[in-house]
Amino acid sequence: MAEQTDERTAFVVPSETFSQIVVSGLGTPLDAELSRPAGMRLWQERLGAIDMMLERSGAALFTFDLEEDTFYFLKVKQDGQQVERRIRNFSAILDMAVHGSDPEGVRFAEAIREAIRRPMDGVVEFYGSVFSEDPHWNRLTYKSVPAADGIVSSIIGYSFATDDVSEWCVQGAAGGRCGGRSIEAIASGAKLEAEVNRQIHQLPQGDKGTLFLIELTNLEEHITAHPEINVAGYAHALSDMILSDFRGSDLLGQVREDRFVLFICGHTPLDIIERRAQRVIELVHKVSMKGFEDISVSVGVAATGAPKLHYQMLLTQAESALRNAKAHGKNNYRVYFEEEKL
Repeated sequence: MAEQTDERTAFVVPSETFSQIVVSGLGTPLDAELSRPAGMRLWQERLGAIDMMLERSGAALFTFDLEEDTFYFLKVKQDGQQVERRIRNFSAILDMAVHGSDPEGVRFAEAIREAIRRPMDGVVEFYGSVFSEDPHWNRLTYKSVPAADGIVSSIIGYSFATDDVSEWCVQGAAGGRCGGRSIEAIASGAKLEAEVNRQIHQLPQGDKGTLFLIELTNLEEHITAHPEINVAGYAHALSDMILSDFRGSDLLGQVREDRFVLFICGHTPLDIIERRAQRVIELVHKVSMKGFEDISVSVGVAATGAPKLHYQMLLTQAESALRNAKAHGKNNYRVYFEEEKL
């Protein structure tokens, strides 16, 4: 099969499919015990399971072969079509990214380069278009694979685009909608509390539930100075802005005219939580609407990995962190469990 170049992305479709590269290296003792027909069926079933997983999850599998200096990845679209790419001279791309001016590229490249230096595993979030033509927020989980001499020979892992699905889950003073369907207070009052508690109770081991309490700290001043401003319209625009940057499974509720609650679940270490809080502040200032040019925001954050810590306790902790954030000036955030450690 001849190699094909996609001129729009400058990526090259490999002549050997990525799935063959991945699965051919997954020999197990069971394989040796099987007859050739049974072994081929098992191999094909593994491929089918990988395709199903990728299609349902929207994830991309990748491997960075250091000897070939080539980065391979595989995705499966919702229609079952495989998307396979390889990027050659990937170490040079990492070098350019590390020394570039884009902080997202620096973050991605530094994580991969650190995994090359020593055997390790980790998670990094970045905004970019490594796995797609258009840029997305990506959460990349990676692991070094050492050779027999202990030196890293490849980096493997998977990545999710965390902003692929933008789903409305907002209700309150601004009203509510969810993909065109009414969601009647899905994310306000008792229903928000019940849904957050349900997600906390179902947290996988190692994951966290994180609550962001977002307050527009000078909204009342804006309303007093400009009574004609469209507060409900601004709340809709802000909700849309936040949810377009997060995931469809995340919850966003307007619990007061000047307050929103954002709840997310997943593998969220402190650095990612802090980046998300800072991102919320940036998104508030990206909403362009007359009368809201000088809006300021404070964010209080609380996180848990324990099912026993429920919504009301998280909200109380986030309110404590919010007061601390406001005490440090406008456009700040504070994380509750970070304060407790300090």
